[in-house]
Amino acid sequence: MGALVNLVLSCLPHPTVSSAATLSAAQGAGHDGEDRLSALPDGLLHEVVARLPIRDAVRTATLSARWRNVWRAAPLVLFDEHISASTKPKHVAAISSVLALQLRRPRAEIAQWTRILADRGVENLVLVSLPRPVDLALPAGILRCAKLRRLYLGFWNFPDTTDIPDGVADFPELRELAVLAILMEDRDLDRILASSPALEKLALVMSYRLPKHFCLFGQNLNCVIFYESTAVEDSRIVQGAPALKVLGYLDTRVHQLRFGDNTTVIKLQAGTKASPICRVPSVKILAIKVNFNVFAEVQILPNLLRCFPSIEVLHIESAVPDASGDDHNPEFFEEISPIECVQLHIKKVFLYKFQGHDSEMAFLKYLVLRAKQMQKLTLVLPYEKLDSEGENKIGVVLGDLLDLEWASQACTVLLLRPAAKLVCCIHRAFDLSIEDPFLLNDGKELFSVIKRERTGCKLKPEQHG
Repeated sequence: MGALVNLVLSCLPHPTVSSAATLSAAQGAGHDGEDRLSALPDGLLHEVVARLPIRDAVRTATLSARWRNVWRAAPLVLFDEHISASTKPKHVAAISSVLALQLRRPRAEIAQWTRILADRGVENLVLVSLPRPVDLALPAGILRCAKLRRLYLGFWNFPDTTDIPDGVADFPELRELAVLAILMEDRDLDRILASSPALEKLALVMSYRLPKHFCLFGQNLNCVIFYESTAVEDSRIVQGAPALKVLGYLDTRVHQLRFGDNTTVIKLQAGTKASPICRVPSVKILAIKVNFNVFAEVQILPNLLRCFPSIEVLHIESAVPDASGDDHNPEFFEEISPIECVQLHIKKVFLYKFQGHDSEMAFLKYLVLRAKQMQKLTLVLPYEKLDSEGENKIGVVLGDLLDLEWASQACTVLLLRPAAKLVCCIHRAFDLSIEDPFLLNDGKELFSVIKRERTGCKLKPEQHG
């Protein structure tokens, strides 16, 4: 449970204000004692107060008559970690007091906090409860926060949206939504997504009782992140998500995709062929989890790649091999028909938890012989150190791979040992200014070579490890 809590907390946005900073007035020569700050327009004073920790923001009301109502009229910025209290009841009471003061209303309890925030027009809200087995019900007042632009929810039972009236649970300005260990029904997530036309970024993290089916729909939806969301069995991508650029991690073990509108649905699974309707050309960066030791999952991989014909960056996390898995078919990748993104568009490939197994190498050989635009191939070893036999095997299989005649004119090949275990980084994923949100820059470089067309490179054993 501690690991789950830490993961959820690591996904939360960083505070926009700091309690560590200090304020001081200049003294000495040149200081005439005149209060020029109070002479600023109200709009500027509101911006100043909104950048202060809550305890300092409240204290500004005692400075003078000029400042008495500035904080109440300023945007509310409240991080409960900035409120010092000796006990939990006092902590809750302090938060209630802050909210009540903003609206000049009597003290509120937790069930009324979201109603007060809705009335105040809250724009950015991070609301995390206690983890399971508590499973507190999320106050239904959250559905009235129509001004929300960013919403992070963690460890809640989501309210039932079945009987809510029209106009409630509409989020016309919501751009960023992170659902962290939330219990909710299919209809509830569908309702939120359908009523959020401006939504750009969506994350579903560590949610084992998430909806089994939901639609990715939205004219502005740009980035969708799944991380350890094993209950999402069926995701429907419709033609109404033309801006979708970043998608992952899709798990071939549990996730299934359906493409189409409300009348035509084609299910993607092992053995099926992708039709023209099963294409999302807007996606440029795709992340996939696959167990290369399970042939049924390997069969799904080409189908997934065909559905995203314009991929330029491909991230694959190789699942820990299962000793009970099926024997792989060494000729499988040699027999499949051409895949558009592999032949024409893929520029970078990252394979994580690489151990040089036969099925991994079969896929890599397929790539290097056909990916004409591939500029970089990065192989990342498992975080757990391999034994000497495993390291020697890596050296041999990479040497064999580099001896092939690659399709690309020049491709940089990197072998890395990660500095830490792979974890979800919502901050990177949601930063649309970052070219590749799945890319991890930390790690020890064990080997690097530029593989040029029709040349062979051999990995020297002493260069590894």
